[in-house]
Amino acid sequence: MRMSSWLGRVDIAHDEKTSLANKGLLSTISVTVQGLIRTVYSILIGNLLTPALLAAVNSAISLALFMSLLWPNATSAAATKFIARSRGSGDSGQAAAIAAHLARVTAVTAGLLAVPAGAFSYLFQARNDLATAVLVMLLVIAYSGYTFVRGIYFAIGQINRSVAWDVITAVVAIGLLVGVIWAGWTALLLAPLTVGYLIYAIAGWPRRHRGDRLPHPLRQEMNGFTAWTLVGTLASTGFLQLTMIIAQGVGHGTEAGMYAAALTLATPTSMLARSLSLVLFPAMAHATGRGDLAAVRRQTDLATRGLVVVMGGAFAALILNSQLIIDLFWGARYADAVGILPILLIASLLVTLNVGAVNSLSTTTSSGVRIPALLSVVGMAVGLTTMALLIPRLGVTGVAWGYLAGTVVTGFGPIVFIWVQDRMPWGGLWLRAALGAIALVLISIGRDGLGWGLAGDVLATVAFALVWAALMWPYLGMLNSVRKPTAG
Repeated sequence: MRMSSWLGRVDIAHDEKTSLANKGLLSTISVTVQGLIRTVYSILIGNLLTPALLAAVNSAISLALFMSLLWPNATSAAATKFIARSRGSGDSGQAAAIAAHLARVTAVTAGLLAVPAGAFSYLFQARNDLATAVLVMLLVIAYSGYTFVRGIYFAIGQINRSVAWDVITAVVAIGLLVGVIWAGWTALLLAPLTVGYLIYAIAGWPRRHRGDRLPHPLRQEMNGFTAWTLVGTLASTGFLQLTMIIAQGVGHGTEAGMYAAALTLATPTSMLARSLSLVLFPAMAHATGRGDLAAVRRQTDLATRGLVVVMGGAFAALILNSQLIIDLFWGARYADAVGILPILLIASLLVTLNVGAVNSLSTTTSSGVRIPALLSVVGMAVGLTTMALLIPRLGVTGVAWGYLAGTVVTGFGPIVFIWVQDRMPWGGLWLRAALGAIALVLISIGRDGLGWGLAGDVLATVAFALVWAALMWPYLGMLNSVRKPTAG
């Protein structure tokens, strides 16, 4: 990779032709590196310090990320869609104007949202800890800038540049964290992550555009898309962040630490789906810009089948080995997290499988983004209601069950909508997936009855892998179609 490809001015007009498979590989590396930052961050704090401190840091991070969802994260999605669509229609000047406009919106809203985030931290989370409150404010700004710049990179296909800065910022953040822990500066545990996100944002921030102003209809469409994306993201990703804040509030320090430990390991498992979304969304927007809706339908079908095949098997293996995973990453102090991890893994799987459907709805029509947004709101309402019923009896485990209940609606709703609207040939796919879920339950019951420990987990995993491979065999060959070149 030449240095000029990831340093200097970002070329919005650059049109890189590469296969969907190569884009997927690069995006997976990018998402994996950033996901590892959060995972390693939590593992270092949880193992070298205390469960209570792990819960405190994770809840502060969740607060900052939640606040960034209140507009800046939505402008990132808008940048990805509208820049890619403009480039697909051949209007690179408009793409540059969109990037500059959304950069200003992101900067202003991030600054405004940082203030209430710091106030909430000072009054309710950190309890009069001014240093932590200030760091939460800075983290809101840094993460908002990070997500926006990331959206631009993927909109213009410069994923190699994103990977380079992901690696650089990961090394910086983890290195600084080790230094902070070694020095005993526990009040600054949020600082390394904040610095990493700031570096990424500054390195890719688009320059000011002095060209034509955006047409009023386009600005209206962008504002509407951003608003509905905000609603959907707040009720889906925001709901996930909110669960950590709720767990911190309803459980004492150690109990909330168990939830934080399980959440840390459950959420990175959806990295493949997130990386696919980062590639699929601009590809669909690009196809929409050139009027090729048939390509969007093909991409939706392929993405959904691929996710069911790959992620269904991967998540099942993780669920069957929850005990081993907790022991490996957290040790005996976090034994109570074993009961929470499978619940969160199932929830993560459900919101992973709908990536193709959600991206299709969000890119093809101006009103399509409303469907997943409204379904997310319903899912969040179901989840919070379930939590209210279960928390008094189950504590933080009730938080996990509530989140799972909400993801049933959020995850399957868009899939059913696209299935019916586009008449997708998915009947056999979901029948096989249902049979796989039944097999997983039966194998788990048999494994638990035998009580063979690690050996039983291994045998159960092998047994399910054979069943899943047999069920999904007809769909394995179709994954080769991702090798076809795509533009943008």
